[in-house]
Amino acid sequence: MGWLLVLHLFGVIFWVGSLLLISSLLAMVSDEVGMAKERFILIASRLFFGGCNIGGTIAIAFGILLMIALPGVIHERWFDAKLVLVFMLLLVHIRLHRRIVALEENPSAVTRSEFRVIHGLISALLLGILALAVMKPI
Repeated sequence: MGWLLVLHLFGVIFWVGSLLLISSLLAMVSDEVGMAKERFILIASRLFFGGCNIGGTIAIAFGILLMIALPGVIHERWFDAKLVLVFMLLLVHIRLHRRIVALEENPSAVTRSEFRVIHGLISALLLGILALAVMKPI
């Protein structure tokens, strides 16, 4: 079971780290013009598919395996709250993907504040998930 947890945490770090990196990168795109802006968006797109999707898949797959290995955790209230936050993180993941696709079609639609908000949401969700998983307060 130790390896399941290690691989789950690896996936979480890979996933959330990629989300944070991409949101920071896209917040800087509004300062760029022309080809440089398009390159930033292309890099963000490739990082998203190579980092966020793979990391998220690893995190979720090993999270499910951990739930199977520890079936009692499903009945804990803190775990329900953690799953809600993970679902919210998935929604932010989907939102970021949609914004990247839209920016590929219209690079001038980049707004710094939108990606700062996304970055802050990701950070807050991660903090909440970690607090629930470590402290199990409820």
